Amino acid sequence: MSRAIIAISLLFVAVFSFSTNTWAHQQKESYSNVLFNERTGNLEVQHRFYLHDAEHAAKRLFDSNTDLIKEPVSRDAFAYYVQDKFHIADDKQQTIKLNLVGTEVEGKYLWVYQETQINHQTMSSFYIKMESLQELWPSQLNYINVEREKQVKSLRLSAGDAWQHLSLDK
Repeated sequence: MSRAIIAISLLFVAVFSFSTNTWAHQQKESYSNVLFNERTGNLEVQHRFYLHDAEHAAKRLFDSNTDLIKEPVSRDAFAYYVQDKFHIADDKQQTIKLNLVGTEVEGKYLWVYQETQINHQTMSSFYIKMESLQELWPSQLNYINVEREKQVKSLRLSAGDAWQHLSLDK
């Protein structure tokens, strides 16, 4: 009976250790949603980073004492960094300026929000580039979903990728 209890205890410790290591491991990926909002006429962008990854990056990019959870100033610095690394251009390759809306921490994620007023009905395609965190971690993958008129198109951007062209035609 005691051997069974010891075996179960060891199994529990092993499983708990594995799950703790999984949570502590950097994911090295981000997800961005680009939405053509029919109601407002805005192009809205939502970037979602794993908070753990963003914290590591902010400590390397800005200051070793950076705290994205407690310090709105640190979140703003990270948001400006993302704004500098995410670019959209129209089908004539004219850069579209995105305005920073804000940030929020939600559970294990850090969100960065951007938007701009745009006449997207006339756009048949655009160019997109996302380089956030890729200078720190070349294995960083940035996934982008673009939604217009309930249709979604996706991109996966790796370090060193050039501008990606995305057709908006159905």
